Amino acid sequence: MLVEIVKCPSCKQKLAIFPYVPVGGQVVCANRNCGASIRLVSRRPLRVELVPEEATYTVDYRPESYG
Repeated sequence: MLVEIVKCPSCKQKLAIFPYVPVGGQVVCANRNCGASIRLVSRRPLRVELVPEEATYTVDYRPESYG
């Protein structure tokens, strides 16, 4: 499986983005101290943007954290 590498905009840690993550999809930084929410903006070139923390304050954002 081919993965693409990108740096977290917040902590600069390298993250692997798998091909099944769609453009517009959101992932969370793997760094335990960061935990930033990141949105995939484009594939070629690979670009990501930081999702503002205020946008994550809904119950539907991370349902597994409310279980």
